[in-house]
Amino acid sequence: MAAHEIKIHIIHTVSPGTRDIIRSRVRKDVYQNLFQDNSSLALLHGDVCDMIYASDMAQKAADVAVFEIPGSCPQHMTCLGILGDVAAVETAVARIQKALL
Repeated sequence: MAAHEIKIHIIHTVSPGTRDIIRSRVRKDVYQNLFQDNSSLALLHGDVCDMIYASDMAQKAADVAVFEIPGSCPQHMTCLGILGDVAAVETAVARIQKALL
């Protein structure tokens, strides 16, 4: 079965303003543990099934933290965030691209 379209963007150094946008979108308990030692962020957008699968693949491929940036309703996932050092994020994204794109 073919995957739906997935958008992927990698930010190697997350700016303070971008961190503020993410802080306003994620649960407070999730945000407290983000950006501590992580310098790189991948943002993925796709359907819920693909995003859950991508989350699992990313965590198995590299030492990354994965979190949801929620959408406007429970059935819609706006974005999946993958945080880690640059090499780990790139490894996780490569694994996802190989499997889903």
